[in-house]
Amino acid sequence: MASSATSGEQSTGSHGEVGRRKSPIPYRSGPLDYTSFVACHCGQKAALWISWSDENPGRRYLKCYRARSGGCNFIAWFEGWVESSFIRGLLVDLRDAVWELKKERAMLKDELSDAVKKIEEQKPTMGRLLVAMEEGGLREVNRHESELVEKKLVLEEEAMADCSLVCFSSSGVFSDC
Repeated sequence: MASSATSGEQSTGSHGEVGRRKSPIPYRSGPLDYTSFVACHCGQKAALWISWSDENPGRRYLKCYRARSGGCNFIAWFEGWVESSFIRGLLVDLRDAVWELKKERAMLKDELSDAVKKIEEQKPTMGRLLVAMEEGGLREVNRHESELVEKKLVLEEEAMADCSLVCFSSSGVFSDC
């Protein structure tokens, strides 16, 4: 018989997997919020669940609210059978798509959580590397500046040595000194 994933019972999915599944959509009202009173064999108000099995997708049924904890085995359909095989197939496809998206979302959340943990673990190392790079960068700039000053001095000395000394006389004529 059909089972509600929300009631925590096992159901068989379209891929043959068996296990507990949650309803692919949230209930709009609680399982005891329906208006007419239907009593189970225990005399309590039966809970209204939604079946998400392949045979009865979206079909609502009543079941003993305490069935999992020693209640009775009362079960009854709340509404009639969905006649259209197209609608049943569509509901099954939508259910499977929702379950796949929820599974993918959970996987992505886990991956994101792992990535955040790795980043947090690497922060101290990255901080030390950043400081070392900044210090190394300043040292490199200072070293480069010193090299340029040295090259300038060497070039000035070479220029002085290679040139013949030219003096500017008071008459405005250049001459060798």
